[in-house]
Amino acid sequence: MKKGVYWVLLAIIIFAAFLRLYRLGEIPVGLHRDEAFLGYNAYSILKTGRDITGAWYPIHLRSFLYSPAGYSYASIPFIAMLDLSAFSVRLASAFSGTLTIFVTFLLLLTLFRDDKYRHILALAGSFLLAISPWHINLSRTATENSLATLLITSGTLLFLLARKKYAYLLTSYCLFFISLITYQAPRAFLPLFIPFLIVLFRKNRSIRLTSIAVILYVALILLPTTVILRSPKLSLRLSTVSLFATPQTQLVLEEQIREDGTAAINPLLARIFHNKMIGYGEEFLRIYFQHFSFDFLFTDNGLPSRYRVPGSGLLYLIELPLIIYGAFCLARKKSPAMRLIFAWVLLAPVGSSLAFDDVPNLQRTMLIFPAVTSLSAYGLISLLSMKSKYRFYLILSMLTFIFAYQFTSYLHDYYVHQIVHRPWFRQEGYKELVEKVNALLPNYEKAIITNSESGSAILFLFYSKYDPGIFINETHTENDIAFDRINFSHFEFTTADCPLTEIITVDEVTGKKTVTYTGKPNILYVNSGRCETPKTKATLLGEIRRHDQSPVFQILTSE
Repeated sequence: MKKGVYWVLLAIIIFAAFLRLYRLGEIPVGLHRDEAFLGYNAYSILKTGRDITGAWYPIHLRSFLYSPAGYSYASIPFIAMLDLSAFSVRLASAFSGTLTIFVTFLLLLTLFRDDKYRHILALAGSFLLAISPWHINLSRTATENSLATLLITSGTLLFLLARKKYAYLLTSYCLFFISLITYQAPRAFLPLFIPFLIVLFRKNRSIRLTSIAVILYVALILLPTTVILRSPKLSLRLSTVSLFATPQTQLVLEEQIREDGTAAINPLLARIFHNKMIGYGEEFLRIYFQHFSFDFLFTDNGLPSRYRVPGSGLLYLIELPLIIYGAFCLARKKSPAMRLIFAWVLLAPVGSSLAFDDVPNLQRTMLIFPAVTSLSAYGLISLLSMKSKYRFYLILSMLTFIFAYQFTSYLHDYYVHQIVHRPWFRQEGYKELVEKVNALLPNYEKAIITNSESGSAILFLFYSKYDPGIFINETHTENDIAFDRINFSHFEFTTADCPLTEIITVDEVTGKKTVTYTGKPNILYVNSGRCETPKTKATLLGEIRRHDQSPVFQILTSE
């Protein structure tokens, strides 16, 4: 039995790896600026030992709003073997996503060790994770959440196995700690989640082991998180998206208080009903429960837009009844495994709910795996574990057909529709632009490039494989740097959409029109594809289009 189970598991993992590696460098189309920042910093650390700001082996990337550097370090072996490319940078995420499926299998075996269907349940959970649209989508992009999910899942597994083994417990906390320097979301999740682990499974451990778990929790989780949150620099990324940084809630409160004043309500009474605790609490809950909404989980309305697959939800629609039934069946057991899975699901959206941008956010809540997969798998096995063979084969046939249809529909949406559906969110066109500009540049003094698509400088660095040592020397004297458009070598980046354009002025007295041009000879210009090409004194050398044939860049020179 066990030998057959592991052969099936191997087949699931191979299939999952194929889903995450097939055309990985091409799809998703384009390379988002966030992927480029993580990848080029990894390339810089590999070549020089420093990130692109010149910091030696940093834990946080100053060029990327002090985001954790863990993913960049994870990418270094793949870049060292395969050179810098979209494929090599995304490979760490795809590898992490595939490995998470194996760890999830072991985790479910451990959680349900007393269940007679534990092997089938673990296989079902691994398979559902392998074909999950949510998990496939994010495992195919160079983002930190896939790696963080693997670290948290592995840490949880080792924590459960550490009944008498101190090495397992220490390794567990080390993995949790590494997740803190890999992604922002664990900094909100782990300080709340680990106490549940300690309390729920304290009966299986000695007082000494539980005490060590508490000490490690304080030393490796609470203290680092506190240091990060108290540091203006290290918390910069968090503060820019924090729910408390947006003035919207405060404006609503002020409006309500003014309206109470107009109605001559006692100011003290007005403050009881309209205060920051109530206002921000309501906003937090509104965002929190959006993460469990039908629109977020089962339609293509998840954010950020660059991760959307048109026509497909994060989960398959057939999983909705399975999750509900699985939660119902599991709740009846009242076991530590049940409490752990429920706590995992309920705590996962907390970090995302403390932000105001791109919510509900499918990226920040990816660490909800494998808990949600466990519920779906438990519901599936509970349905199939009926004594009636007729019902078993009927339900199995129906579920197989529905899953097959929804899975193939998702693949169609991903590989056909996503390529041409709203492609402007992924900085598509930069690879072709960099190749053409680098080919033309030897004949010109310099290139002036629009930053209209965002991240132009980091994408030119990435696709040019520009020597990071030279870049650091060129920019080390700069203090306040916008690294997505910093000038280097013969490249100058501008916020203007149309750096080469004609300007028409009309004399108010005579009505005479005068045409002037912003361009100079012997300079290469890159305009946004939305710009109108100057009719005279400019030559169009090339045009870059997206897969949907919409123009994204114009390459021009001035006469």
